[in-house]
Amino acid sequence: MNDYDSLVIESILLSEGYEKALSIDDASLVIVNGCSVRKHAEDRAMGFLSSVRKESRQEKKIVLAGCLARSVKNIPDFVDIAVPPTEYKNLLEILRNNRNSVEIKSEGDYTGISIKSGITLLISISKGCDNFCSYCIVPFLRGKEISFSSESIIEQIKKSVNENTREILLMGQNVNSYIYKGLDFTSLVSMVLSEFKGMRVRFVTSHPKDFSIKLIEIMSDNKYLCSHLHFPLQSGSDRMLSLMHRKYTLKEFKSLVELSRTILPDIAITTDVMVGLPKESKDDFNETLNALRDIRFDDAFMYKYSSRRFTLSRYIDSPSSDEGLSRLKELIDIQKKIKKEKITALKGKLLNVLVERKSKNRDTEYYGRDSGNRNVIVKGKSVEKGKTYNVRINEICGLTPTGEKTEEK
Repeated sequence: MNDYDSLVIESILLSEGYEKALSIDDASLVIVNGCSVRKHAEDRAMGFLSSVRKESRQEKKIVLAGCLARSVKNIPDFVDIAVPPTEYKNLLEILRNNRNSVEIKSEGDYTGISIKSGITLLISISKGCDNFCSYCIVPFLRGKEISFSSESIIEQIKKSVNENTREILLMGQNVNSYIYKGLDFTSLVSMVLSEFKGMRVRFVTSHPKDFSIKLIEIMSDNKYLCSHLHFPLQSGSDRMLSLMHRKYTLKEFKSLVELSRTILPDIAITTDVMVGLPKESKDDFNETLNALRDIRFDDAFMYKYSSRRFTLSRYIDSPSSDEGLSRLKELIDIQKKIKKEKITALKGKLLNVLVERKSKNRDTEYYGRDSGNRNVIVKGKSVEKGKTYNVRINEICGLTPTGEKTEEK
C-alpha cells in the first residue's frame, strides 16, 4: 500500500505542474511516505528527514506523509507538514496553506486519480482495515475498511493504463473482504479480467479467514490471473493465532493451502511470519517452525515483533529482544533452505515470464517475473522489455531461475 500511496502523491503533484527533482539538493519540496508497521521503518524515515533538514543548502519544505504522519505522538520540528493517507486529496491545499492534517476523515478514495503506471499498474480497491489484529497498528492509522465501487475501480484502470502497462495489481489491506453493493472480490477480479483482456492480473493481500477458493479456480481457468497467492500465516501456533486475533487455526490454513495446490499444482504461495510476539513460548515458536517445514512456502517475509502504539499487544510482555532475534534467525535459515529446494526444482521447467528491465551489465540478459511472482533471468538477443515469453529454465543463478526464451508451449 505504501507504493500505491507514493504513486498517488506523485500523480497529484505532477498533474498540477510540479516537476521531479534530480536529487535531494535540487528539491524545494521533500516528501517522505513513512511506514509505521515496524519501529525500524519509523526510525529510518525520521532519521532521513532530520538529515535532509540539517544538510540542506537551500530552504526546503519537508513533508511527512503516510501512516507515520499519524502514528507519531509529536511532529518533530524538522517536519513542516504532516499528511496521512486519508488526506492526499487535500494535499495541494495543505501545501498552499502550510498546515498539518492528521485527522482520519471519510476521504481516502483515490479512484478518480490517474495513477502513474509502469509495466505494472497499482490499483487500490479499498481503504482501511476492520480486523484489529492485536499486534497491528494499521486499523488505527488507515481507519474503517471501505470498499470502492467496481465502476470507479474500472474507470481508474482505464485512466491509468498506458502503452507500457502489462499487469494490474489489485491492492487492499484485505482484498478478500472486498464487498460493494453485493459484489465480492471474486466477482471484481472476473470483471477486471473481462474488461482488460490480455492483461496480467495479480492481487495482494489475502486474509485466510475471508479467502474464497473460487479465486484459485479462476486462476486454473484463466492464465491471465497470475498463479501466485500471498497468504500470511503469521504463526504456526493456534494459541498465538488466537492471541493475535487472526480468527483461523493452523488446520484451517493448511486445508486452504492443500486445496489450492490440488486445484492448481504449480501455484506459488508466499507468506508473512512473525516471531517474538508477546507470550510466545518456545513451544509456540517450534510449532511455527514445524508449520514452515510442513507447508513449504515458496518464499516468506519474516520479522521480529515490534511493539506498536495503540495496539493491544503492546501492553503484554514479550520475549527479550535477543531471544526474538535468535528465533528470527532460525526461522530464516529454515525458510532459505526450503526456498532453495523449490527454486532448484524449477530447473528444466517452462515458465511464462514478463520481462521488466534489461541488465545494466550484460546486453543479452533481462530480468522479469513469472506468473508465480518469482524473479527470472531471461537470456537472448531478441528479448524486449514489456513482452511475455515462455522461458525454459536451464540453470539456477544463486536463487534466481535462469533460461532462454523458447517457442515451446
